[in-house]
Amino acid sequence: MTALRNILVLMDAGAERQPAFEAALAIARRTGARLELLVNEFQDLHAGYFEPMTATVQEFHDSLLAAHRAMLDEHVRIAREAGVTAIGEALWGSPFHEVVLARVAATRPDLVVKHTEYHGRLERTLFTGSDWHLVRECPAPLLLVKDASRLFDARIVACIDPMHAHDKPAALDAQLIQRGASLVELLGGELHALHVAPLPAPVGLVGDAWVAAATMPSPEDLLSRARVACERLAAERGLSRARLHLRVGAPAREIVAAAHELDAGLLVMGVVSRRRLERWFVGNTAEAVLDRASCNVWVEKPAAAG
Repeated sequence: MTALRNILVLMDAGAERQPAFEAALAIARRTGARLELLVNEFQDLHAGYFEPMTATVQEFHDSLLAAHRAMLDEHVRIAREAGVTAIGEALWGSPFHEVVLARVAATRPDLVVKHTEYHGRLERTLFTGSDWHLVRECPAPLLLVKDASRLFDARIVACIDPMHAHDKPAALDAQLIQRGASLVELLGGELHALHVAPLPAPVGLVGDAWVAAATMPSPEDLLSRARVACERLAAERGLSRARLHLRVGAPAREIVAAAHELDAGLLVMGVVSRRRLERWFVGNTAEAVLDRASCNVWVEKPAAAG
């Protein structure tokens, strides 16, 4: 598993608190990683709205970036006093996700950290379109911080799919458990693994559907296979059966429910970027979990072959 040497932190422009920075700083102090603090700004406003009225677009542009650089300098100082090397960069550009992805391509961080705000009463996270682009397209691991205080000494739940119900690469499950184990060493807490076995949809007994119904495994058989596959994977990765959880039902709903019942501080999920119809899993399961889970989420992509 790649060591964390360079962490890209996406700072919130204009925010008083920076939960992503808090989480990344704590991780950097434990790993010796270098922090790269990035704030992105873009406002397409007419000069007539500026104060003073005589200000030019360029002066408005420069004043905003100057304020962001002052904020970054303060956080670089905080990091330095904590014994962590940090640099800051304020960039003007749009859309946000393209600015971030360009930065990722240029500096190749080992981790990208971003704050996302969870609204408990609404039971959802206020993700933007750019957030979803990063979930799908960011090649580096992505840590979405909802509550930085719950990252440490908490249960870490790796969401596995040993039955490959969503056609994920087989090696991804081992990668997720390995990542979870390394995060336990780094953050404390204990590692659990969760698999949700989706029951087959009812098959209408019309025409050729009789054949499909006759050849489809029963729910009991599918559940038995899933249990065997999960226990085999847990044994291979040195995970106790007591920390292996198998649930049946709609994957997104059951993952969120299990995270709540286990009081998980961090979910480790694998996301496979796909196109068109092949992106169904990302659109309906992973995104629903990201949207509804109240805990922090670590998004992992399959390791490059070779």
